Amino acid sequence: MKQEIITYLAGPRNFIEGVELYEKYGVNRMLKKSFRRQGETETMKAILLEELRKLAGLSEREFKTIRRNSKQPVVEKVENKKVETTQPEIKYSDDLLLELAESFGVSVEELVSSDFRDKVLSMDENADRVDELEEQLEEAEQRYKAAPETVTKMIRFREKFTFLNSPDCPDILKILVSDMFTAYGKYKEAFARLEAAPDDISSLTTAEEAQAVVENFIANREMWDELEYYRENGKILGKCEKVKSLSVRKGVENLSDIDIQKALNNARANLSKNKTKLEQAGDDEKKKANAFALVQKWETTLKAIEEEIEVRKKK
Repeated sequence: MKQEIITYLAGPRNFIEGVELYEKYGVNRMLKKSFRRQGETETMKAILLEELRKLAGLSEREFKTIRRNSKQPVVEKVENKKVETTQPEIKYSDDLLLELAESFGVSVEELVSSDFRDKVLSMDENADRVDELEEQLEEAEQRYKAAPETVTKMIRFREKFTFLNSPDCPDILKILVSDMFTAYGKYKEAFARLEAAPDDISSLTTAEEAQAVVENFIANREMWDELEYYRENGKILGKCEKVKSLSVRKGVENLSDIDIQKALNNARANLSKNKTKLEQAGDDEKKKANAFALVQKWETTLKAIEEEIEVRKKK
């Protein structure tokens, strides 16, 4: 058994072959069912490899130092010739934990806690299915422990903003989530570069990195506030620049090519006019505020129209 598992681990680690190995030597019936039912996801593969490691009696160090091919070859037929490619990376998507937690009426973190397991198993109404529940909760705990930090954060995020899974959720908010994480990633990258910058770096470069930090942080927070507002009020706040832009895009998508050109010219004219008003406002704070708001509005409108035109050009 040990040699057979080590040979598998030293090879390309095909998921189905690994499942067959576990079915041959493993003892956890719930895991066997899960491997077949859930199929290959990042978490299920991680659990499978961990179980095989333990079956083979390998230490974590021994497991990590096994020499192996990092990618799984896949043979495809193209014009009667065999072409070897590599499997695309499968993105992790674990609805099982969320669904199981929801069925118990708890969060995922509560679901995988030992206190919750003890509570469920000690309940009188569960006396006739203790073994089944124990295996189910044990599997959930293993899945959660095997999940990378990015996945556990996403689980918490989805539990907080459950409306994102609703068919009634506005598409704008779903798009916003992707942009929010992108902005946060750019913020962290720029912040790291700024921290690591040598003392003799040019002030221009420092200023550019600092601007990237501030802009992406603000963008991320504005989008977060939109989600929070919708969660609490069931309607869109509409203050976030991205939401404004997407709203305008939605409004111009159905315009004809002639009408969208008219809208483009109108946006340019209004932007120019209000920029002039802003310059002429002087010390009048009220006029400056009104002109600035209109400049922002027409900048957003112009950008959205230009993006729609670019999309049409590519079709």
